[in-house]
Amino acid sequence: MAAELQPESTRSALAADLAALAAEPASDKRVELLRRITDAYIEHADQCTPAEQYLFNEVVTQLVDRIGAADRASAAAKLSQLDKLPLGVAERFASDTDISVARPIIQDYRGLTERTLIDVAKGSSQAHLNAIAGRHTVTPPVTDVVVTRGDRQTMLTLAGNRGAQFSDFGMEKLIDKTDGDGDLQELVVARSDLSLMSIGKLLPLISDEMASRLRDVAAHIDDAAVERQINEWALDRQKNAELTDAYIEGIRKGDLRADDIIRELVSRKRLLDATTVLAALLGLDRFYTFNLVTGGKIQSALLLLRAVDLSWQVANAFITLRIAKAGLFDNEKPPERSDYVAIDAATAQRVVRFMKIRRLAQAS
Repeated sequence: MAAELQPESTRSALAADLAALAAEPASDKRVELLRRITDAYIEHADQCTPAEQYLFNEVVTQLVDRIGAADRASAAAKLSQLDKLPLGVAERFASDTDISVARPIIQDYRGLTERTLIDVAKGSSQAHLNAIAGRHTVTPPVTDVVVTRGDRQTMLTLAGNRGAQFSDFGMEKLIDKTDGDGDLQELVVARSDLSLMSIGKLLPLISDEMASRLRDVAAHIDDAAVERQINEWALDRQKNAELTDAYIEGIRKGDLRADDIIRELVSRKRLLDATTVLAALLGLDRFYTFNLVTGGKIQSALLLLRAVDLSWQVANAFITLRIAKAGLFDNEKPPERSDYVAIDAATAQRVVRFMKIRRLAQAS
């Protein structure tokens, strides 16, 4: 019976310390209490009552901004070793602007939710992104954000991390960033999760020696099958490109309607081709437009669609495909018809003209 009383006594002491911490006005005493409470929580985390967990979450998240970075980092390093933390505490430390505080939780705490990692990746520094890229496991929705925002060092970390998992969109983005970067190409070529599509996209970018190594890495795939798949993909891509060019020409001549063509391309899940038609109608570079549509704010995509005066049904189908292909737009909710029709088409067209002028100025 005595063995059962000790945890109860400890839990009562923890609750008392938490209450004292919340009321403590002196900075040095707050730091000392935080250290003591952190140690107590770590020692008895699996025995804490829901009330004590709630109190720990409330007190620590409110007071963490009132202690120095060194003390926050020390607490984060200890807490990162736990199997489970209150969600608020984990989010607060992971999103700390000081990377010395955030890094232990981001890299080592296995309990961080995918949503928290995505939020941190979208709003924090390159150092935070690099820490996320080095986690034991990085899921595809997280890598989508990291590969979109990350700098070269983050790409090197991500590509070299065997625990990083990629969607088709994320791998394509990563491969795009290997162009002209031998070190990054080396890491990507060495990955064991390359699809046939990825291999086909990599081959034109890398040296003959590296291409040979790529085939060695993918030795479990029949060479003839690889070559056949790549050739079929290239032929299909060429046919799609030629058909898309014909569609664009038909729209310009007035024989075809933009609404009908983009609706057809979207129904066939050809986002790149639909964006190519959109870019041609706007007079913008298709890759620049694709980046705006897939990587920008949802308002940017709506504005481009409105500038060519597409119907809401087609615009909504386009946005829905974009979400399915590459995830959600930041933290924004999917648009509604009222959001779309509120954008004046003439104003949207003026914005596009300004974008073209600015790009010309940047190019010159």
